[in-house]
Amino acid sequence: MRRAFVPVGRQLARYVDRIWTWEGAPSELPALLPGTGAELIVHRGAPITAHDTEGSVLLPRAHLLCMRRRRWRLAADGIVAFTAVRLRAGALAHLTDIPAEDLIDRVVDIGDLLGPVGRQLASVLDGADDFAVQAARAERLLQRQPIRRTDPRIMVAVQQLYRHPASTSLQDLAPTLGISARHLRRGFAAAAGVSPKEFQRLVRFQRVIRTMLLGAPGSVAPVAFAAGYYDQSHFINEFRRLTGESPGRMLSRPLPHFYLPSLPPE
Repeated sequence: MRRAFVPVGRQLARYVDRIWTWEGAPSELPALLPGTGAELIVHRGAPITAHDTEGSVLLPRAHLLCMRRRRWRLAADGIVAFTAVRLRAGALAHLTDIPAEDLIDRVVDIGDLLGPVGRQLASVLDGADDFAVQAARAERLLQRQPIRRTDPRIMVAVQQLYRHPASTSLQDLAPTLGISARHLRRGFAAAAGVSPKEFQRLVRFQRVIRTMLLGAPGSVAPVAFAAGYYDQSHFINEFRRLTGESPGRMLSRPLPHFYLPSLPPE
């Protein structure tokens, strides 16, 4: 397995977490689980098919991944290679007019998502240049994408729940920001694809997964409690609901790049 990443400059760091690349055998592909992020993926290796309870879909060469409720098992007939742009939570609302709630759990072509910049981005990341050159060219292209104006209070809510899922009260969030609960729900769905409550649950789940994979503590209980779960049983039940398997089985696998923590925004 080969993987590498580069951070982006200050102009894009508010919206883009990293540009990264991965190459490996099909057996090294992780399951794609419900989460809070979004990835612009450009495949250079064997075609990948995603399977779930609703059927199978052949992933196009360049597409968005924005998983919230579905979980996909990936399969390929040869070496897998792709380069990706990892977006920050809520960043889709700044980069496209399409509401995030219309993009989640679907296969969306990058060209349809970002227009001309998306189509050029697919060509750059599928080119013959080495990764560092590709990443630099991709960053320059993304700097040309028009930045959409959004309600800054909604973005504050997204970041608050993303960074502090255990200590943020959903009941107090809208009043603290000076908006109605209805405005918060509508704006949050457009920015993050789901309601604030569901987003908080997904962030909490991701926090435990990352902590366990990176630190391998002896017991999941303190990690789950720190993330906002009532107890270990609460976490295990939520884990099975979101992944379809036990924590022990998934957490025994090698650490994939997909679950590494976000980079600082600046």
